[in-house]
Amino acid sequence: MASEPAAELGPDSVVGSYRLVREIGRGGMGAVYEAKHVVLARRAAIKVMHGELRRQPGMATRVVQEASILEDIRHPGVVRVYECALLPDHRPYIAMELVEGETLASRLAHQGPLASVEVAMLLAEICDVLASVHARGVVHRDLKPDNVLLTPCDRDFPLRVIDWGVARLGPLGRLTLDGLTPGTPIYMSPEQAMGRNIAAPCDIYSLGVIAYELLTGHPPFDGRTLAEVVSMHLTSEPVSLRDVSSAPRELANLVHRMLEKDSSLRPGAIEIRQLARGIAFDASVAYESIEIEGAEPPRAPRAVHARRHHPLAVQPTEDAVVVDPDALEFGVTEMVPTIRKPRWTPEIGMASAPEARGHGALVAPRSARDEVAGVIDRPKRR
Repeated sequence: MASEPAAELGPDSVVGSYRLVREIGRGGMGAVYEAKHVVLARRAAIKVMHGELRRQPGMATRVVQEASILEDIRHPGVVRVYECALLPDHRPYIAMELVEGETLASRLAHQGPLASVEVAMLLAEICDVLASVHARGVVHRDLKPDNVLLTPCDRDFPLRVIDWGVARLGPLGRLTLDGLTPGTPIYMSPEQAMGRNIAAPCDIYSLGVIAYELLTGHPPFDGRTLAEVVSMHLTSEPVSLRDVSSAPRELANLVHRMLEKDSSLRPGAIEIRQLARGIAFDASVAYESIEIEGAEPPRAPRAVHARRHHPLAVQPTEDAVVVDPDALEFGVTEMVPTIRKPRWTPEIGMASAPEARGHGALVAPRSARDEVAGVIDRPKRR
């Protein structure tokens, strides 16, 4: 019950079918632990609601709602759910897919502004997830760099959109505490700040704020107080990306469309996905062209005999065939056989009279070093 103390969780604690290994994260709604299944060879992430939230109306329902969303979406950019139940102290928990990677916030913190092609690809991939969830009537409502997990080594999808605890799902989306608007103020859409018209364009606006920050290193609106930030979202226009970043015109225009105050003027997830993919492709082709055209043009091929004394050339000997390096570099592809030359060529001639015995004559080597065994018969005179 709510009056019972919350159970202490740590390494070796058993939650459902899983044994906890260590805590790997903590948020406003709960803590996340790495865990292993007690029977199967499966690792999982266990999300457990904070004990103090048991007294808050609707918070336990939010955890169950998140599990329902994860179970229903089934997109590779959303983690899979394995189990959802209650602890003995009545706290709900979710056992879900454990995905290793770094958050987009961490990438931005240690790398700074990202390249335009990378931002365009991230927009396309996140919108691929949003297109799937928006089609089911789900709105994330808390998109921010901390809730995008990058998984470049994952074979299924290069990222995960996480933390669906405050997402809107049909009538359950009205589970909002009095005086509290779910979301993070810096990434909050104008209509979300006013607590009305919560729909898919809210996520598009938040994603536009993320894209602006990825390109410049700072969000379009920030202030000293919550009221100041909300006021800027409602009334201020962001500084043009063309003035504060190197983003191409098409990408800058797309991000500013996502940041429109009027939610009806913002593009949908499918449109953003298609436009962002085209921008990323064009940026990649332009980058490759710069790389190729900026390289030093190749020199005209020269004859092999033009280089008399290359510093790395090996002087010819009777045992080696030397190929000029330029010949290999500029297109001479035929293989040159390296056949050992004979060290001497026997001179076959008339032997002296004293050496002539019978019908044959011995041929003597030039030196003892070159001595070989053998007899060459002279042809008989007719």
